[in-house]
Amino acid sequence: MFFANTIVIATHRRSGMRWTIDALRNNSPDINDSYMSLEQMEADHDAAIPLAKFRRQLLNMEGRVLVNVHDLPSADSWKGLDERLFARTLLRNSPTIYVHRDGRDVMVSMYYYMQSFSETVRNQSFAQFLRGEVAPEADGSALSRPGFWAFHVESWLQKDNALVVAYSDLEIDYEATLRRMAAFLDVRLHDNLQPLTMPGPQDSEPMLQSMLGILGVRRRRGSQAEKARVGKSGDWRKLFDKRDREFFMREAGAMLGRLGYAE
Repeated sequence: MFFANTIVIATHRRSGMRWTIDALRNNSPDINDSYMSLEQMEADHDAAIPLAKFRRQLLNMEGRVLVNVHDLPSADSWKGLDERLFARTLLRNSPTIYVHRDGRDVMVSMYYYMQSFSETVRNQSFAQFLRGEVAPEADGSALSRPGFWAFHVESWLQKDNALVVAYSDLEIDYEATLRRMAAFLDVRLHDNLQPLTMPGPQDSEPMLQSMLGILGVRRRRGSQAEKARVGKSGDWRKLFDKRDREFFMREAGAMLGRLGYAE
């Protein structure tokens, strides 16, 4: 079946997706140089791929194939029943690398990134953006942005057959982290490892529209985002004021502590 060769790379937006993908595909002869995005199956995405074509491409790719996803492991956001069942089957049966990042850095990165294409966000202060609401499920109650980050992490931490990696591990201890991922996936690495390269825009087309819908931001079809700002761990301290910190801790402090991020 298709999931015999698939590897899921899952993250919340702005949490190291491209770093993880590039680290694996550039350093393992067992992993296909190309990768696929599960959100592309939605018909309203830019450069959408119909399910039949998506499956065919996946089956025709040699080696282990990386499939990235920013959505929740429940796959409830897919509108089509066939697409939803396909996504659930792939996510359930594929080994998964889940990369998390300090949720406060995620909020800052999201804020600057979304300003590059959203007039709504450009007109918001960071405090307003942070307190914006997100609907994690079609019929679910809204969460704050920090609350959704915690919900996203919690959902993926519950998945079986998953290796959890911190964004900071890729920054600080890249080779050891790469070897840990390779061992979990049972793939070989080249003798000479390629260094970690600074990521470009992590939310490039066509993977963006699904999460933007959840985040309550719509943008004109076909519009292009500008090059994203690349931040570093701990950048949140430059933008959060005391009230922002207190709000984040009320909404997502338990998850922040669980992951070992300092206050």
